[in-house]
Amino acid sequence: MAYWVYENYPTDKAMVHLASCSFCKRGTGVHGAGKTRNGEWHGPFGNAQEARFAAKNTQRVDVRDCAKCAP
Repeated sequence: MAYWVYENYPTDKAMVHLASCSFCKRGTGVHGAGKTRNGEWHGPFGNAQEARFAAKNTQRVDVRDCAKCAP
């Protein structure tokens, strides 16, 4: 199972998602793949622990798992 992290600049948040999550869509999300003015996708990661570590390394104030896909 693959995991992705979305780093959101305006909200100072990093969120861990399952690749199959409708918000993630395997790192393409709702705004497209890669980096945009609002944020960027990191991944894929092989497990949730790696993804959470990467999310914490973004040094965002709010780091959490997606409430929808609950990885």
